[in-house]
Amino acid sequence: MAQLPDSIRPYAEAVFKHHFWLLTLLVPLALLPLLWVATGSMDTKIGAQSNKIKAQIDALRKVSSRPDHPNESWTKAVETQLKAVRQETLAEWKRFWESQQSLRVWPDKFGPDFLRAVGALRPGSSLDRQFLQRYQNMVADVVRQLPGRMGAAEAMTETTGKSGGAASRPVAGSGSRFLVTWATDDQVRLYKSFKWDSTPSTVQVLLAQEELWLYGMLCDFIRRANEKATGAFDSTITDVEQLAVGFPAAEDRPGGQGGSRILVGKGGGSSETGGDGAAAPPGGAAATGREPASRPSHPRFGGAPAPRSGGAEAAATGGLGGGPASASPDDALREWIYVDFSGRPLSAAELASAPEAQMVHLMPFVLRVVMDERRLDSLLADIAAAPIPIDVRQVRVNADTGAAGPATAGSSGPRRRRPYDVTVEVRGTVALATVPDEKVLDTMQPSLPGTPSAGMASPHRREQWARRWRPMATGVMS
Repeated sequence: MAQLPDSIRPYAEAVFKHHFWLLTLLVPLALLPLLWVATGSMDTKIGAQSNKIKAQIDALRKVSSRPDHPNESWTKAVETQLKAVRQETLAEWKRFWESQQSLRVWPDKFGPDFLRAVGALRPGSSLDRQFLQRYQNMVADVVRQLPGRMGAAEAMTETTGKSGGAASRPVAGSGSRFLVTWATDDQVRLYKSFKWDSTPSTVQVLLAQEELWLYGMLCDFIRRANEKATGAFDSTITDVEQLAVGFPAAEDRPGGQGGSRILVGKGGGSSETGGDGAAAPPGGAAATGREPASRPSHPRFGGAPAPRSGGAEAAATGGLGGGPASASPDDALREWIYVDFSGRPLSAAELASAPEAQMVHLMPFVLRVVMDERRLDSLLADIAAAPIPIDVRQVRVNADTGAAGPATAGSSGPRRRRPYDVTVEVRGTVALATVPDEKVLDTMQPSLPGTPSAGMASPHRREQWARRWRPMATGVMS
């Protein structure tokens, strides 16, 4: 042991002798604070991990308590449900197609061989050139039958008389067998749309005949409205100023959206207005953020020449504002022929991609007549009772001739009217069924939001798609 002063040596010997007991007291005093700090840190970590475990357990409990949660049997049940919806949709589609057989009647004058060829036509196929030329040469005679079908004098030529003069109006007056007057300018416009310089394509023939069916149906409405008349003096409809379907009836601003319909009063707020200070109505361009579409050119209505099937002139026809080129020679013929459920005209590209347009085509129409206002309800009731679904979207009485849509020179000048005569403009859409095709249902599924892609979708996504597709399938067919 090291030498220590005599005064300290007794104390050192005492400490050395009792060092065990002294360390027993000092060590716990030094370790307790360290243990307390370590225990607090460990409790924090244990609490955090415990919360994570509890959250995972709660999530698993939610899955286990959910009815029909994804498993092998559930997946098979959903696949069975999807198959049933698909078959139900196809059956409704076929029923819808067959319900319009009475409308799709081709004139016998085209010949039995032509009728057989058209009856055997399938999506994607085409008619022989001889049948296309026969339709081109004979369709004008079919168009000329429309005035007589409504009870008006036929005045269809390739040139227009002076608008507003007597030469442009085949008058149905005293001693005449005609009950209604159809403005010559409008007849000429219609007739010229069916006069083609070159052999039409199959698509052009089918679209033209579809228009003729609707023109005939509108003529029948006019004829039935006047069937109880004994002469032009007491007919329900006296004048037809405009009769149009398809492209001529499509509106740049469906229903007047964004037009000058509501005037802003004094002290009005900073609402969106039209060009003359009128407020844009709800649902217009200001509300939807969509500007009115620019009317494209069309081969049959004063636009680019009609494309020949497979010919070199299959150049695409864009819009007047320099739109994109069409992908197919016949795409220019499909521009603005049909509309969507809001009345907005569809381009050829939108028509090919819109899911609802694969089963039903909504063709717009406009009927502008001078008639006895007391019988307007009877006319609208007859339209509503048609076997073909017709949606009357707008009825305007004594509307300005500058309404939205293409100008068609329908008015033929002033004429003496009866006390109850008014000008009525009826606009709407006709729902035309397309040819049922089971393959279309397969191509439609990936195009819908939430649709499962082949071999990749989860059962939950397939369930979402089934719930979304069923109301669409039943809604289109109702």
